[in-house]
Amino acid sequence: MYIKNQYVSLTYRLIFLGLCGYGIMRHLSVSDSIRNINMLSYFTIQSNILCFFVALASVVHNFIEIRKDEIVPYTRAMLFFRGMSILVITITFFTYSIVLTKVGFSMNANSSPMMTINDLFVHYMIPILAWVDFILFQPKPSFKRKDPIKWLIAPLIYFVFILIKGRYMDGGTTLVGLKRYPYYFLDAEKYGYAFVFKYAIVFLVVCVVMGYAIWSLDFIFGMIYTKLICPLWKKIS
Repeated sequence: MYIKNQYVSLTYRLIFLGLCGYGIMRHLSVSDSIRNINMLSYFTIQSNILCFFVALASVVHNFIEIRKDEIVPYTRAMLFFRGMSILVITITFFTYSIVLTKVGFSMNANSSPMMTINDLFVHYMIPILAWVDFILFQPKPSFKRKDPIKWLIAPLIYFVFILIKGRYMDGGTTLVGLKRYPYYFLDAEKYGYAFVFKYAIVFLVVCVVMGYAIWSLDFIFGMIYTKLICPLWKKIS
């Protein structure tokens, strides 16, 4: 159950790609390397970068379909990373909306209106656009039953990366603006590893639940298309 018109999906994905890239660049700086290192340490930015490259691969796929003038099946790897990108950007949306906004979280050093616009791009607009792409333009069912477990590799790698970065980062670098931990609930030095691992376990459980919710929607939409819409269309035609 999806829109098969390559020109419609290509147009949408080009817009998605442009907005995603623009949102990422708003958080980076041409001249401020410290800012870039800090920003690239955030799960938010990394999830947006994954969405950017998935959108880029989808655009290339659309061009191939248009050139061949036929529907070209997605590769298994492509579908896997599309699912992973939906999961991580959804995590970004809910973590920011439910957890971080309550503690006055900001990825920027100030609370200017510009920061608010930046947050709207990476925490709200891109998650919504990613879900619209999934619902309207991705063939279904696309995901395997074990995919939600395999998608956990992204948050797990991020978790390990941040703990290693914080543990072995030179304490003097904080004087020049480098952050040890991008999020308060990952600050093992301040709260202890027991606190951090408790958050990590809860986080991973939520990721599994969210992943299987995505898998379920993909399966349900696929069944509606194959069991109801296709037979009905054949009878009408």
